[in-house]
This record gives sequence, structure tokens and C-alpha cells, in this order.
Amino acid sequence: MIPRFDRRQFGGLLVATTVAAYVLIALGTAVSTTGSGSTCTTWPSCSSGWTLGPVTSEGLLFWAHRGAALLTGVLLAATALAVRQLDLDRRVSAAVGLAVVLYPVQVALGAVIVVGTSPAAGVAHLVLAMAIFGGLLVALVLTLEDAALDDPAHDHLTEPIQTEPPASEAPESAAPTSTAANVDEDAVDRERTLESDGRLAHLRRLAGAYLTLTKPKLMWLLCLVAVAGMGLATLTGSALELDVAIATLAGGVLAIGASGTFNHVYERDRDRKMNRTSDRPLVHDLVPVRNAVAFGTLLAVGSVAIMVAWVNLLAAALTFAAICYYVVLYTVLLKPNTAWNTVLGGGAGALPALIGWVAVTGSVGLPALVLAAVIFLWTPAHFYSLAIAYREDYARGGFPMFPVARGVLAARRHVMLYLGATLLAASVLGWLAGLGWLYAATSVALGATFLRSVVRQYRTETDEAALRSFYVSNYYLGAILIAIVLETLVVG
Repeated sequence: MIPRFDRRQFGGLLVATTVAAYVLIALGTAVSTTGSGSTCTTWPSCSSGWTLGPVTSEGLLFWAHRGAALLTGVLLAATALAVRQLDLDRRVSAAVGLAVVLYPVQVALGAVIVVGTSPAAGVAHLVLAMAIFGGLLVALVLTLEDAALDDPAHDHLTEPIQTEPPASEAPESAAPTSTAANVDEDAVDRERTLESDGRLAHLRRLAGAYLTLTKPKLMWLLCLVAVAGMGLATLTGSALELDVAIATLAGGVLAIGASGTFNHVYERDRDRKMNRTSDRPLVHDLVPVRNAVAFGTLLAVGSVAIMVAWVNLLAAALTFAAICYYVVLYTVLLKPNTAWNTVLGGGAGALPALIGWVAVTGSVGLPALVLAAVIFLWTPAHFYSLAIAYREDYARGGFPMFPVARGVLAARRHVMLYLGATLLAASVLGWLAGLGWLYAATSVALGATFLRSVVRQYRTETDEAALRSFYVSNYYLGAILIAIVLETLVVG
């Protein structure tokens, strides 16, 4: 009996098929880079029959890929059947139809790879798999948007998350000085203790203010990008020296701190209007603007000086370019003036990948460029979710962020499409750099979780759902970067 599908079931089926197609790509690149295909030289079964044979990581990876191919084929057939049964948008039907037409060709190329040694077939196999995933992703976006527009409540958006700015802490006042001639020594000691505590509290607040200017929450991820770049560079045969690695990270931390400080200075008036940023140091005059500029300049000069002295000139030039990119191009020119600020500004976060690679090799290489592309594409998929949650806050600050200028539904579409591009770029990186099963497993687990969290935004129109995608995006990128580091610097 042929199953019948309704529109809701079709949406769930399309999500599963899209995820399966991505898993197939991730596992396929790992099979290619680890040589797992050599465990089976016939198709569709192995020479030893339909048995696993010796249980090895390569053998399990190979069979996982073949199982994913079978599952994807079954789900794709069910999706095609559902398209025939339902009156869907022609664009959805065309996108699914493209995947259906390409899939048997892609399977045939897989068979050619198993029984032969054609490099061209391997490249075509990967390209077709990406085209299939792309078609399914476009169909999924269109289907989710149609479902949202059909819902009478689709225009209802929850109030932005209100964060009460913390009350400014006034310095503790010293105890009044006694004028009595016969002041007791204990009272004097208490007075001095209170004065000392007040000074210490003030110094702690001041140190905390300067630390906040550097945006320390950004440092761990950007430094991890640089470490991943260094790890990839070792695949060229270049050695990673400890002092170079430390100097690169030290210079990077100072560069991030300088960029964050200048950002605080330039946006201080807008920050006062936004709930999310109203507690920043310059909003409450905890640090004089002149001092903040001097502090940022000192950090910038220090970062470049460290790169010149202990790394190399190209790394120093890229570090200086990263500071200028974030401060001038993004903060001053793009962010206040165009809805495409996040997309165009993504290069600032991508440059640490190049800096890490250059620190080891002294030149720019293709894997570093692909890693930079992963970060560039990930940035809008990551940040648009935050902008959705705080869209009204950004509007109060006068920032034309994409959800403010184009609407939430358009922003979600871009989150999904940029996420798809990120997943594909990450797969290309794994294939190009020869990364193995750990990277593939991490990409599959966190990539699928990221994708599911964005789908949930369409079905649960709350700021909490958008913020969940924002946090999951951090976990995704952090996890694949750690997998790169482990495979290149620890396991490798």
C-alpha cells in the first residue's frame, strides 16, 4: 500500500532527507581521506559478501557511508512520492526533482570510484552530492516559509529579551575622619581599612572595565580559529614551534582587544540606547574616552610588534589588516549603514585562519583559505539568529541589521542558506586537508544539531528559539575547530 503524506509530514520528511544528504557528504569525504574505500573493492557488495569483516575504524566508516547512501536514497524516494501527492510550490517540486535526477548519477559515480581509480569521478561524486544537498535545502527553506506564511500567527513576534542594565556601583565612601583629639586607635584602623577597601573596589571595577573593552568572550573562539589554522599548516610538513604558537596567540589576543576597544569607543552613543549594551564601560563613563583610545592603540601596536618580532612580517600585516577590517570597514562603514554588514564584515573573523597558517608556513595556502571561507560563511548563519532575538534593540540603536531591515522571515532564510553553505565548505575542507573520522563525526553530529535548531526557529517563533540557534552555532564551530586541532596536532 502506497503511503499518503500531508503537508506537515512532508516538512518532517524533507528535514530528514536534507540531514541525511549532508551526513552522506560528510562521511563520504572522510572515506575518501582515510582510504576506507580500500576495505571494499566491489559494488554494491564487498568481495567478502554483505558482512562487516574485520571491525576497524576504516571499515566501520565505509559501511556507515554506504548505509547513509541507502538511507538517503529511501528518504529521497519517499520525498519524491510526497511531492507527487501534494500540490506544492513549483519551486519546491523543481528543487526536489533536481535532487531525484542527480542521485542515481551520483550513486553510479560512487560505484566507479569503488571499482576504479578515477580522480575525476571522485571530484564529480562530491560535486553532485553537494548539488543534491543544495536542492533539498532550497526546497526545505521554501517549504518552511510557506508553512509560516499559511499560519495566521506568523506575523506575531515576541517582545525582545529585556536585560535590565546593572545598577552602577558607586565607590564606597570612606568613613568620616574623626576630629576628636583622643580618637581611639581601633577607630583609626577601621577608617583606614574602609579607605583601603574602597580603593581596592575601585581598582577592581576599573580593571574589569578595561577587560570588558577587549571583548574577552570573542577571544577563545578566534584564538581557536588561529590554532586550527596552525594545525592545518603542519599538514604541509612545516613544524609548529611552541614559541611561535604562543607569540601568535598573544598577538591575536591583543589584536582582538584593540578591535573591541575601538568598537566600544565608536558605538558608545548607540550602546546607550540598547538594552543589551547599556551596561558597557563607556556608557557609564567608567573609562574616559581618551584613555580608551590610548588603551586600544597600545594593544594594537603591541599585537603588531609581537608578530613582527616573534612570528613573521606577513602574519603581522594580516593582524594589522584584521584590526583595520573590524574597526574601520565593519564598525565605522558597514554596521551603521547597510543590512549586509554581517556578511561583508565576516572577513574580520576569517583572517585568524590565515594568520595561524602563515605563522607556521610564512605564506598563504589553499586549506587556510577554505577554513577562512568556513568562518566567513558561518558568521551570518551565527549572528543573524542573535540579531533576530534582539531586532528591536538593534532598531533602537539605529543599526540596520538584516532582521530589522528585511524582516525575520528573510533573516531566517539567510540563516538556513548560509548554514548550508557552511556545512558544504566544512566538508570541502575535510576532503582537501585529508581530515578523518573524528572531524567527520563531529561535523555530522553538530552540523545536524545546528540545522535542526534553525528549523525549530520556523516552527517556534520565539526569541528563545533564535538564541538557541545562536548558541548551537558557537558549539558547532568550536567543536569542528577542536576536531581539526586534535587530528592535526594531537592524533596526527
